[in-house]
Amino acid sequence: MINRLLIRIKTVQLVYACVQSQERLYADEKLRESLEATQKLYNYLLALIVKVTDYRRKQILAAKGKFLPTEEDLNPNTRFVDNKLARMISEKSEAVDFCEREGLTSDFDTELYRSILEAIGQTESFEQYMTQRETPTFNEDKELWLEILTTIIPQCDKLDEVLEERDIYWNDDLTTVLNTLTRIIKRLKADDEMIPAGKLFQNAEDETFALELFHHTLEDFYDNVKLIDAITPNWEAERIAMMDKVIMSCALTEIRHFTDIPVAVSMNEYLELEKHYSSAKSASFANGVIDKIVKQWRADGVIFKK
Repeated sequence: MINRLLIRIKTVQLVYACVQSQERLYADEKLRESLEATQKLYNYLLALIVKVTDYRRKQILAAKGKFLPTEEDLNPNTRFVDNKLARMISEKSEAVDFCEREGLTSDFDTELYRSILEAIGQTESFEQYMTQRETPTFNEDKELWLEILTTIIPQCDKLDEVLEERDIYWNDDLTTVLNTLTRIIKRLKADDEMIPAGKLFQNAEDETFALELFHHTLEDFYDNVKLIDAITPNWEAERIAMMDKVIMSCALTEIRHFTDIPVAVSMNEYLELEKHYSSAKSASFANGVIDKIVKQWRADGVIFKK
């Protein structure tokens, strides 16, 4: 689940924190703690689909048990609770068990589930989903939750409160983890045997990449800043934000130390982070700076890869 993009984001965030605080003690522990928080959030959001669905099912059952139930109470529309994606996650993912083992879900989260359901019920797409003539297909069930994850979950104030209470990293990670989760859901097919678990690293190579990128970037940071300052006019060097310097330094470190990753791949990944943390203008500036340094490294025989 922790892919190269997330590793790069975490490295940028933690290198920035170390530089700002001038503190490198326990840096490795902070990196792993941050990555583990991302793993937990992925599983929490996956389990949230099941939890919200189960809560709605309980509401339906409670309505049937009223002293004077209405016709709608006795014959409810169950399309939402019969959602095939939610059922697949419940039956084919370890997310719910993982969250219960880690103490990430609580019996007191009913207000959160109720808030999410109320927001879902107010959308036009939900109305269309619940009233369409044919039984929803697996893809239609997926599309409903993809919309919920991209439009409702990021705007849920109650979820913000819960995330902040659960883990200090979760609010900052929400957008990135939601993007990862929605990409995985989009690829799911009805006959898939298992939903990818939110394990910490996809493989041993990614774990090595995370630790080495972090270590090398911390070690190289001030040397990289000198290179950046040397090829920018004094007035520009003074105006470069620290976050921009951190992102450029991470890019330069990856280009120099990881011979199996093409230069263009590293540059593109970090320029996207520039756009996220700064602006498109900053990304354009960073592209020019990194390109000049890379050309000089090639001329000096520091790097040989394309």
